[in-house]
Amino acid sequence: MTDEYDEVRSPARDAASQGGDLRDQVRSLVLTAVMERKTDPKAIVGVMKSALAGLGEGYGAHAGNAGASLKTAVAGLDEAVGKSLYALRVAVEEGWDQGRRFADSDLREAYDAVRNLESDLLGTLREVGGRSQGVVKEEFTRLSEHLSRNGSDTRKQISAVLAVLGRDFGQVAGAAARDAGADAREAAGRLSAVASGILHGLADALDSRKA
Repeated sequence: MTDEYDEVRSPARDAASQGGDLRDQVRSLVLTAVMERKTDPKAIVGVMKSALAGLGEGYGAHAGNAGASLKTAVAGLDEAVGKSLYALRVAVEEGWDQGRRFADSDLREAYDAVRNLESDLLGTLREVGGRSQGVVKEEFTRLSEHLSRNGSDTRKQISAVLAVLGRDFGQVAGAAARDAGADAREAAGRLSAVASGILHGLADALDSRKA
């Protein structure tokens, strides 16, 4: 894990070392990190992995109390990733409805990152569990198996995002043939910018609900 995501890993580790209900704390931490990276789909994966690594390190010193707290932490992570994917999907849908152009490379990179996101989540849970000991290891393994069987908010959003992105590849190709170079350059990065704005609104709504 690189230092690129240390501002996620370290607070997650500190929170886990304290234990308790971490759903809101982890959700806020992950959403903030994703928004700081303009809701880049590849960054969503990196933030998710770093948060889980930090949780595993933090719970290691408090194995006896890890079970219930870990479930709340992963629930917060799942909610944050699900909201990030929802923002991405809405950005694509609203963008095309309003006549915006998105760069083909952005859409394809998003598709590739999102397609493997659930397997990345489950794989990271197993990986972190494998580095843990005793009760913590058992809880990570149990949680991975539970999500694999029963699904998650992330899984629901993955299917919806992939459907939208796959549909729009053809539209992008047709639009690119008509666009001048300047228009194509302007389209680059627009997807993340629009999705980030939507995610900011969702995060504000969650904060208002919590207040």
